Amino acid sequence: MSSSRTGANAAVDPAADDGAGMAAGTAGEEPSGRGLVVVGPGASFGVELLRRFGREGFALGVVTRSAETLGRIRAELAAQELTVSGLVADVTDAAGLTRAIERVSTEIGGLTVLVYNAKISIRGAALSMAPSTLTDTFAVNVTGALATVQAGIGPLAERPGATILLTSTSPRTAPVAGRFALAVGKSGLTALAEALRPVLAMRGVRLRTVLLDGRVAPDGPLRPGEVAEHYWQAYAAPRGDVFRLAPVRRDTSVAQLPLEV
Repeated sequence: MSSSRTGANAAVDPAADDGAGMAAGTAGEEPSGRGLVVVGPGASFGVELLRRFGREGFALGVVTRSAETLGRIRAELAAQELTVSGLVADVTDAAGLTRAIERVSTEIGGLTVLVYNAKISIRGAALSMAPSTLTDTFAVNVTGALATVQAGIGPLAERPGATILLTSTSPRTAPVAGRFALAVGKSGLTALAEALRPVLAMRGVRLRTVLLDGRVAPDGPLRPGEVAEHYWQAYAAPRGDVFRLAPVRRDTSVAQLPLEV
């Protein structure tokens, strides 16, 4: 299945580098010295994402919401002789999340790429949803991302190619299937990224937003393998802030696409 990658240089040659940010394998850093930590790897493409970076020699780490998810990921990757360090933490517990990210980063020998993919989706329409429900979802979809970024600054400091990738979607003015809270959260996450990007750049850390405009599933419209490749390109590209992946052909408008990523 073909897909479109749009945005700021979304699929450029990782071998090129303009000096603004180190692409994969530059600055004399050996592949074995690079580490990836995924917060909220999820069921749709988390394993494929870890596998893709593992093929490039990255040491792998995860922070998951449950021990069951951590066990599943370890078992699936063990079948391909890939090991994963991991801890269970709640992204709404900033102190616990920070400890988990720092410990996993140490276990894998250092952090180069930090991915925030955690989300929560509670169905409800805008005029009937309790305000507290929006608060609860915002805590995961936006505030948890801020806590992750803050926790990652220390381990990422002075690492060649230091990069944070945030999973989001394009803005929806008419979210479907009661995805009001998730639409608000993802829009908030995109705004958060825009505010943090220049601040992190001054510390030598690239922050890039990965927009997935479609449901990720083995039968499409976005397939796990191509999503994982898109994340790799978002990391390896020498420049760019927003990396969008969407099906080339749509039978419905953007507002009608599922918001699940």
